Amino acid sequence: MLGSTLLLTASLLLATSAQAAQWKWLDASGGVHYSDLPPPATIPARNILQRPAASAAVAAPASQPTSPQQATSELEKKIAEQKKAEQAAQEQAKLQQQQAQALVNQQNCLQAQKQLQVLDTGQRMVQIDAQGQRVFMDDAQRAAERARIVNLISQYCR
Repeated sequence: MLGSTLLLTASLLLATSAQAAQWKWLDASGGVHYSDLPPPATIPARNILQRPAASAAVAAPASQPTSPQQATSELEKKIAEQKKAEQAAQEQAKLQQQQAQALVNQQNCLQAQKQLQVLDTGQRMVQIDAQGQRVFMDDAQRAAERARIVNLISQYCR
């Protein structure tokens, strides 16, 4: 049992290390090299014996010389992409903030509408004064409170 477990572990380790070394090529002196990186640009394509499965269609090594103009245009493209990403992130944050504010306004609208319904029932309403005593609202106070609630409804219920 222990021997079969060790054998299985060793075979898994070998399989993993074989997958890591995906490139195989011959150098100028005929030596075989294995690597997870592509061979140097000086190695001709006919000396590349094995390519990774994902890049088998790629005939040239990854390290190709580029002109300064190409490097500059690539840098400009990257900068433009970063600016676009930043703008998209800012727009997304602004949209989320607007949605959160809309939700708060909706909740305030519903609460003000409920308060107006309760006020319009004609029930006796009380307020707590500065000393903590309950004071019944008279008609003037009731009208002022109704005007305040109507103002809140016009503000939040758009």
